[in-house]
Amino acid sequence: MRIIRREQNWCILLAGMGERVCLQRLALRCGYRIGEMCAELDISERYVYRIFVRDIGLPPKEWTRRERMVVARRKLIGGRAPEEVAADLGFSCQNNFRREFLSVYKVPPVQFQMERWGLGDEWRRMTGNMTDTKPSN
Repeated sequence: MRIIRREQNWCILLAGMGERVCLQRLALRCGYRIGEMCAELDISERYVYRIFVRDIGLPPKEWTRRERMVVARRKLIGGRAPEEVAADLGFSCQNNFRREFLSVYKVPPVQFQMERWGLGDEWRRMTGNMTDTKPSN
């Protein structure tokens, strides 16, 4: 088994079968759970760990964490509500999603969307994070 990068996707090449599996789709289908991915591929977690480190340079848990946030970012840019994104990506609650997104992108999902759509000033007013820009007399 090998993991290779083809354009924007990571692919798993299964030895002897000539079969190619899109790693991102597999991860999404398995809820970004390494155990489920291994079960679907019928290989051990230990073997998957070695393959990931060898071919990608990251442990599988770190890769799935990063990939999950890339997908979350795309969905938020596409206009999906943070609650929907959290559910789509298998987070047990929206707060866990918010915390994870904040740790990766340094802004909460709602603020990310508002800034992306050019509403950053509105976000700061709503949350009280904007200093008064009027000169004092």
